[in-house]
Amino acid sequence: MESAHDEGTVTVFSAPDPDKGTYATQTTVSYGTPVTVPDGPAKGLVIGAEVTRP
Repeated sequence: MESAHDEGTVTVFSAPDPDKGTYATQTTVSYGTPVTVPDGPAKGLVIGAEVTRP
């Protein structure tokens, strides 16, 4: 059986820390799954399946 990672994923990085040059939050979903930005200026923005599909 294939896992979601075998089929592809989309990752949203948010909550940047400019002093460290990293992101505090990383949200990963399978292709075709809507994802909501969890924090930062775009908090609550839903990136729909039309963007996250392969």
